Amino acid sequence: SLIRENHKVDFSFYKKTTILRRLERRMTINHKDGLKEYVSFIESNHREISSLYQEFLIGVTSFFRDEEAFHLLAENYLPDLLKKKSNEEIRFWVVGCSTGEEAYSLAILCKEIINRYKLKTDIKIFATDIDSSAIIKAGSGIYPFSIAADVNKQLLSKYFIPKGESFQISREIREMVVFAQHNIIKDPPFTNITFLSCRNLLIYLQTNLQQRALDGYFQPVARGH
Repeated sequence: SLIRENHKVDFSFYKKTTILRRLERRMTINHKDGLKEYVSFIESNHREISSLYQEFLIGVTSFFRDEEAFHLLAENYLPDLLKKKSNEEIRFWVVGCSTGEEAYSLAILCKEIINRYKLKTDIKIFATDIDSSAIIKAGSGIYPFSIAADVNKQLLSKYFIPKGESFQISREIREMVVFAQHNIIKDPPFTNITFLSCRNLLIYLQTNLQQRALDGYFQPVARGH
């Protein structure tokens, strides 16, 4: 209720095991032996409320995460999709984008396919997350040198610009992606979306909340259609 009041996000129907695990971690960090002691502590510590909120969000991501999935997209699905929509704008949506790595990975993949087949397809990727601070970081497109472990050398030299001890996504890729704060449980969906990516998000929600999220995006279709 303290998080709901301060950050306008309700975690009531998130997976209890995940919530308890994250609570225990914050209790350990703050040297609190029990839940009552931690509640007393957090009630008088606004900074800790924000820290617990960030802990619940679980912003785990990386470039080209699950390489096999991106390989399947590149070889089996996206080329045909982009060819069919040549000379049109295709709208993608990355839900739960965190700090942007997945959205930029998808943009790079599309750019490579467009160049390979000399297409004129216009790609617009909407990338959304409930975490406003993650969205700000994603919009900057600046990442640590350690991303070199996730991005092959060819793509790194082609789409990333060294800046001090960091890399910045090239402008042509950044202009393909629009970042925005969005809550899939209560905010209306984007329209005219051709491709929707929602990875490692629904697993953190209880069944009723999963269904509520999906009801807003997928309409039932009669059998045989």
